[in-house]
Amino acid sequence: MKESTVSTKVMIAILCLGVSVYLTVYLVQGWKEDVVTTYAYIYSLDVGQEAQGILVREEIPLAGGGGYVDQILPEGAKAAARDPVALVYSDPSALTTRQSIRSLEAEIEQLQYAYNDRTQNTDAARLDAQVISSIVALRSLAAKGDLTGLDDSTLNLRSMVFKRDYTYADAGAAGQLAQLISDKQAQLAEMNRSLNQVSTTVYAPVSGTYSAGVDGWEGVVTPAMLDSLTADGLEALLAEKHSPDPSAVGKLVTGSSWYYAALLEGTDTGLQKGRSYTLSFTGDYYGQVRMTLERVSLEGQRTLAIFSCRSNLADTAMLRIQTVDVVARTLEGIRVPRKALRVSTEDVKGEDGSVSQVNRYYVYTVVSSQAEQQEVEVLYSSDTYYLVRPVDQTSAGRLRAGDEIILNSSGVYDGKVVR
Repeated sequence: MKESTVSTKVMIAILCLGVSVYLTVYLVQGWKEDVVTTYAYIYSLDVGQEAQGILVREEIPLAGGGGYVDQILPEGAKAAARDPVALVYSDPSALTTRQSIRSLEAEIEQLQYAYNDRTQNTDAARLDAQVISSIVALRSLAAKGDLTGLDDSTLNLRSMVFKRDYTYADAGAAGQLAQLISDKQAQLAEMNRSLNQVSTTVYAPVSGTYSAGVDGWEGVVTPAMLDSLTADGLEALLAEKHSPDPSAVGKLVTGSSWYYAALLEGTDTGLQKGRSYTLSFTGDYYGQVRMTLERVSLEGQRTLAIFSCRSNLADTAMLRIQTVDVVARTLEGIRVPRKALRVSTEDVKGEDGSVSQVNRYYVYTVVSSQAEQQEVEVLYSSDTYYLVRPVDQTSAGRLRAGDEIILNSSGVYDGKVVR
């Protein structure tokens, strides 16, 4: 009886010991902090300064005499002298007629396309396959949001449908198609005659780039005035208000170059005459334009800068007063989260014996299963990340894009086993 009791006590003690060991290990692992990591990657950053300014061009407003305007040329198109640029209608119903004319012209074009190609691919089964292929291609363009070839794809599909219909028809189908084209052309001629009776054509007086946007600044600001423009003068211009001529149907930009007169706060901008800079537009036009700095003037606590450009005229012809970012330089480095960067302060003794404190910045990366310290230089700081580069860019063990970086810093040191 006693032997049985002793054995039971021993077994209970072993069981309690095992449970205690398990709970201890579980608690230790529960208190142990998991390593949180992320990956570093290459990042480019444009560093610049905001500026407010005005676009300056050689411009001629085009008077139409009032009425209902229909543009012949698209925005930003080139026009030669005496080219028609717009139609002005005295009757508001003429706009509806003009729209009908455009639809009829497109229909005649499709019919002629089908008629001229009627001798090719006339096999019915092959035409069925071509129609299906055209539908699939059109669906693919729409799904990708690619509208560059939409007109051609639509025209091709409608032409295939026309050809298919006339392939299945009788032998006189080609003649019927020719007669239909002739009837449509007669209808088009009659509509054009009625439209000409209530329309006036506006022609380009000189060659240039056409724009439908007029704002009343045409002739107020010109390239000739930029040489004598001051910061105070530009500030006064930016405060002015101008109304467009209600009779104008558009304008012609006659010069090959356009300008942007900018006003920047401060004089420590680093801008240098003759250099090219990227101007980032973020208002009415979203895009970046490369421009040359023609003139820079430091006046008081402000900087006047005159930029010129010979491209992007069609994109910017309707812009006037704009706020832009003048990108002075582009930084490229490795982007790391803010919590990944560590800092330590060291005492450095100078040549004269004085001691100064210097900050050293570094991150920890995971190499195999250990933490490895990488010293870095901070290039740029934001609210969420740092842009850094290795201090020793020739070292084989330097920080690189794709390295796994440790975010949590509790108890992490160089050489610590983290996995």
